[in-house]
Amino acid sequence: MQIPLDKICVKSGILCPNCQAKIDKGLYEKWEIDIMKALVELEDKIKGLKDVNYKKSIIFDKKLYIILENLGSHRHELEKYLKEKLNNFGFDRIVLIDYVSSPKELIYKLLKNVEIKSTNIYYSPDGSIYYVVKIPSYEKHKVDEIGDSTKRIFKILTKNDIYYEFIDSPKTKILNDEEKIEQHIDVNQLDKLLKQI
Repeated sequence: MQIPLDKICVKSGILCPNCQAKIDKGLYEKWEIDIMKALVELEDKIKGLKDVNYKKSIIFDKKLYIILENLGSHRHELEKYLKEKLNNFGFDRIVLIDYVSSPKELIYKLLKNVEIKSTNIYYSPDGSIYYVVKIPSYEKHKVDEIGDSTKRIFKILTKNDIYYEFIDSPKTKILNDEEKIEQHIDVNQLDKLLKQI
């Protein structure tokens, strides 16, 4: 497990000047040391964590979001162990996010259960950058649940904003077997065939 602070400092809880400077500059919160410590302690239990890179932790709406790079197939195992180790913190839920450097790819990761039509980047006159995510209106209820946390996480990681634009889009209907059969039957032709019998 790769972390931005020295492992000896994190394990002991006593920070060297270099690690303390990162906390003082606001790069990391002091409570994140406990998250890093929990992750480092899991190295002996979960094989393959050496390539996983800790990026940031964010608390939002009583949920703990831990952003990790190269998370790979360790998600479920890590979530299980972290839930046990961090149980006394009182989080309603622990969410692991697989970090990617591309802002557009990150949006898709954060909104992985939401259908996205397009993601466009815009440049403001003041030099700031923001992204407009177009989403079908029938997916709005999903965005209502995770939209604010996605904005917060994206802002912290990229320094840029996200705006959602809901568009009218016909929802593709999934037909059951009976409906599929009905679509292929010409009723009038069926009546003629039955009369001939």
